[in-house]
Amino acid sequence: MTEQPPAAGESQPGEQWSPTGDYPPPPPGDYPPPPAGNYPPPPPGNFPPPPPGQGYAPYARNGYVDIPGAGPVRVAGIGQRLLARLIDSVVYFVVYWFFLFIGIASVAASSGPTVSDVYGNDTPEPSGAGLLGFLLAMLLASASGLLYEWLMVGLLGATLGKLALGIKVVNQSTGAVIGLGGAFVRQIIPFLGGLFCYVGALLVYVSPLFDNSGRVQGWHDRAANDLVIRTR
Repeated sequence: MTEQPPAAGESQPGEQWSPTGDYPPPPPGDYPPPPAGNYPPPPPGNFPPPPPGQGYAPYARNGYVDIPGAGPVRVAGIGQRLLARLIDSVVYFVVYWFFLFIGIASVAASSGPTVSDVYGNDTPEPSGAGLLGFLLAMLLASASGLLYEWLMVGLLGATLGKLALGIKVVNQSTGAVIGLGGAFVRQIIPFLGGLFCYVGALLVYVSPLFDNSGRVQGWHDRAANDLVIRTR
C-alpha cells in the first residue's frame, strides 16, 4: 500500500500545524552554501574619457583640496583674492599714469605751427610725431594691464598682489603653473566683461562667491581649469 501525501491543512507527525502560516524559523544548522552561479559578466561600458589636461575636479574638504602629484593644498579665500586684486589695481594705476605722462610730454615737446584765433590768440598745434607718441603711449597704457597679469600668472603663477598675499594660481589637476595659454583664457574673460562699463568684469571677479563646491572658483577659474591656493 503506497503512502498518500497529506491533504491540504493536515500536518505531518511531529509537526505543529498553524492555521495562520506562522511557523517558527528552522533550527540553525550547518547547511552547505548555494552553488556558485555561472553568470556572464556585464558588457564593458563605453564612456568617453575626460578632456585632455583637465581630468576630474578635485573635491574640497574643510578648505583643502587633494591635487594629484601635489598632495593636499589649501584654497585661498575670497577676501585674500579681492585684496590681491586691489593691490594689482594700484599697480595698474601707477603704470597707466606713467604712460599717460609720457604721452603728454611727447605732445608738449613736439609742438607744430601756431594757429591764431579770431581774437588774435596764438595756440601751438601738436605735430604729427607728438600725436603719434601720445597714441602709442595710450596703447601701451591700455595693454600694460593685460600683459602684466597674463605674463606673471602664466610664468610665475602670481601677480605682485598675489605674491604679497601668499596665494598662487595653479592647474587644479596637476598643481603646476597654468602656463601662458591658461593664463590668457583666465585673463580674457574679465577683459571682455569689462567692455560693458566694467560691470561684467566686476561680476567675474566676485563670481567665486557663487561657487558652492568649496574650491572658491570664479567663472574665469573654471574656464582655465585653475585653482587659487595659499602658499603660506
